[in-house]
Amino acid sequence: MVEAVSRFPVTVGFLFVTAAQANALVAYSSLFSSRIFGTASQENQLFALIGAVLASFAATLFAQSRRLSSWACYVLPAVAGLAAFTVMWPPIGVRTVEWAFLFSLAALVPIAPFVGRGTGDAFWMFTARLAFAAALALLAFVLFWGGASAILASLTNLFGIGISNGLYKHIGVSICLFVAPLFGLGQTPFVFDEEPGGREHDMMQYGMRALGDFAAVPLLIIYAIILHLYTMKIVLTGEIPQGQIGWLVLTYGVSTVAVLLLTKPFLDTARAPTRFFVRFWPLILVMPLGLLFYALWLRVSVFGWTVERYFLGLFGVVMLALVILQALRPLRGDIRVAAGLPVIALLIGSFGPLGAVDWSIRSQQSRFLELVRGEPDDHQTKAEALAVLRYLSGENAELGVAPEGFSPSGEESLYRQIAHAWNLDPDNPVQRGRQWYSYDRNSTVMVALDEFDVLFQHVRVDQKDGANSPLSLPDGTSLKLTLNKNEVSLTSEKGTPTLFKVETSRIVELSTQADQSALLRLEADGKQILLIPTTLSASSYPETVLTHFYGAVVLRSSDWE
Repeated sequence: MVEAVSRFPVTVGFLFVTAAQANALVAYSSLFSSRIFGTASQENQLFALIGAVLASFAATLFAQSRRLSSWACYVLPAVAGLAAFTVMWPPIGVRTVEWAFLFSLAALVPIAPFVGRGTGDAFWMFTARLAFAAALALLAFVLFWGGASAILASLTNLFGIGISNGLYKHIGVSICLFVAPLFGLGQTPFVFDEEPGGREHDMMQYGMRALGDFAAVPLLIIYAIILHLYTMKIVLTGEIPQGQIGWLVLTYGVSTVAVLLLTKPFLDTARAPTRFFVRFWPLILVMPLGLLFYALWLRVSVFGWTVERYFLGLFGVVMLALVILQALRPLRGDIRVAAGLPVIALLIGSFGPLGAVDWSIRSQQSRFLELVRGEPDDHQTKAEALAVLRYLSGENAELGVAPEGFSPSGEESLYRQIAHAWNLDPDNPVQRGRQWYSYDRNSTVMVALDEFDVLFQHVRVDQKDGANSPLSLPDGTSLKLTLNKNEVSLTSEKGTPTLFKVETSRIVELSTQADQSALLRLEADGKQILLIPTTLSASSYPETVLTHFYGAVVLRSSDWE
């Protein structure tokens, strides 16, 4: 751990802040003032800090591999970490694909020391040792957390000392986000130019040969034959590719790159199938890539770009670039290129104007305008336009498709206002088959209780199942809660049902605001209740009907005496 602090002081600093923030969240607090940084979910706060840790770690290795000055080893990681934090932090990073950004940063860690320097074998050896350090960090977490938990449990069981769950959580997040990573950082290899050799090389060689010769390569060859036969079937019959073909090609491409990375240093002793595959994989990959681009073109031409289609297309472009680069002798077979090019592409695609979210928004905005400018009168086209508008509303990009001269008001949501402006009915879009509205949000909700005095948590009720378990008031009065179309029915054992109407427009509006906390205040017969949904679902075919509610119910006990 001392080694980690001396080599990676900036990364350790970010790690400390990450662990401190996690502990603050366990204590229902935060290190970040909402006045300065705005409101952000707990997940985004931690993801932003983890991004800073990974970026600073990669930048430090980059500087150390080039033996830059000591001040550069401080400044470069700090700048990289703050840049990653900014990209991930809302509202600046509101259109960042978090998983892609974090994954690309993690993959950059072993690649950074070999950008423009070193050899493929040295990169392989460094990555293997770094993976071993990560495994040790994971083992450290298991041992430290298991040992600390056993000690605390012993104090409780043997001496009767009460240990709060909060203490377990504080110790767990501290070990997970600081102690164990610090231990792994201390095991990071010092040498950047070491290549496999000696007894260590022999041990690795046996394992990699077995993996390549008898498992991975035969399976990939069979997989490639199946994809080629299917492509030939499409050419001969004119059949449209079935769904999921893009993900099948993606799996094949990723597996191909993985095999190349794992077996490259040991190809001199590999058997014939592995040597054949490594030599001819660019030719084998051409036809599956053609199948991928064809299937992607069919979907995009009809439905436009989405985040998933963007990353499929990006993968296809990257794999095609790798195939073309094999024609250049200096880059042929260099696993640094095979590892680095996909990671750089994924990083570029995870945020910014060329990123997946912005690209998809621009595509769906164009698609929406194409659907509505012809003033469609068929229900299917209107339903598709509303589906696109709901997506844009979820990304806070609905103003980009507002008609010319549109002026928003504060009475309705932008989704509803823009739908009305294009003569679309936001409440009941009809389309072939069945369509659902849904709201799913598990976040902190602030509620002014006012005169309310009873709170029921974890209330679940479905239209098809009738009433849930009775809700018992403090005086013993039992209430039965049911859903009747768009009405919430509450019935006491002493009275008649009270029907609280849920407006259709409110159901539709919630489906476009899954990133916001919701509160439904309902009134009927002089009584009031509050519904705080965690999940809410409604069917919209042939009419919008509330079918499921899960969350909290708040009421006044005096209304039911």
